[in-house]
Amino acid sequence: MPEIDVADAKQRIADEVRRLHPRLIEMSHTIHQNPEILFEEHKAAELLTNELDEQGFTVERGVAGLDTAFVATYGSGKPVVAFLAEYDALPKIGHACGHNLIATWGVGAGIAFRRALPDFEGTIKVIGTPGEEGGGGKVIMANAHIFDGLDAAIMMHPRDHTYLDRGSLARTVFNIEFFGKSAHASSAPERGISALDAMLHVFFSINAFRQHMPPNTRIHGVINHGGEAANVVPDYTDARFLVRAKEQEDLELLRQRFRNIVEAAALATGCSMKIHEGISYESRVCNSALVETFGENVTALGLGYDEPPAGGGVGSSDIGNVSRIVPTIHPYLQICDPGVGGHTPEFEQAAGSARADDLTATGAQLLAWTAADVMFRPELRERLRDTFREQLGYEPRSNA
Repeated sequence: MPEIDVADAKQRIADEVRRLHPRLIEMSHTIHQNPEILFEEHKAAELLTNELDEQGFTVERGVAGLDTAFVATYGSGKPVVAFLAEYDALPKIGHACGHNLIATWGVGAGIAFRRALPDFEGTIKVIGTPGEEGGGGKVIMANAHIFDGLDAAIMMHPRDHTYLDRGSLARTVFNIEFFGKSAHASSAPERGISALDAMLHVFFSINAFRQHMPPNTRIHGVINHGGEAANVVPDYTDARFLVRAKEQEDLELLRQRFRNIVEAAALATGCSMKIHEGISYESRVCNSALVETFGENVTALGLGYDEPPAGGGVGSSDIGNVSRIVPTIHPYLQICDPGVGGHTPEFEQAAGSARADDLTATGAQLLAWTAADVMFRPELRERLRDTFREQLGYEPRSNA
């Protein structure tokens, strides 16, 4: 097969994205207007997989034991580039993280690439990754080797700024339960053991610990159940906590300290307890050579970007686990005015706005252009592997 000119490939992709734009807006709106929380994204998964199926992809549904996960494939052999799609919403506030756009960008990029270059040598995948908001879908899928063999994993997140790269915190989730003894809170409180007191001890101890926590570490939680009535000593409470740190060794320190706090609260109040430790997200290590390539495409499209503020707060994502397997990027595209933070009603509105509609094409084009660079520039793929080894100290699973 003759060598493909990258500039010509990108022009063809841009043409297809323009043709797809009305459909991309429809997909984004459908997901946005039908928010589904982690691992319940049945409507979104059906919409996306049906679209990919109709566009000539071979679609495998329910991968890694997850009903709403999928892998859509077009082509064969190496190289292999994957667009990652997220489509879960947040409880109560819907797509306040803009995952409707992440899904649309990833699927749109895959379809535009296939339609523009139907006879390329290699493989394009669109991988649907459910449950990012606390469920760790990508962690489960990584453990099932879904991302092995990729030369690059590409996705993009909406935000109030455009960033080429931004770090994340490693994170572990804990579910805590305390078991006490109920009693009348006024006539016989001495007969009770308050599970709520135990839970409050945990919060008080965490607050006391904050002064001594390492930089870029966080512990925060919510009480899911604190009791039934004010005049009854609560015999049961449960809460969910997130423990985060930039460095893995700091996370290990915080995890043990957190366990000590919970055990001390049980001992102080006479309660029994249960600690359930959930899935851990690793901190994100984006491939700097792939980040640079994406930045070149941002500039070529006439867009600007900002540098993340030093010391600015960051969250956590299961893409961190993928970034430690294969060369990965997770840039951000501005969809709203600066200061409109994610996980807010304002950001939920922005994710379904006319401005976001315009950017459904922009995002798909940026991702597809970056995939074209990886697919058609062998020297870049070698740089990605070299950079991965330099940043992480071991070989990527690209050759699996």
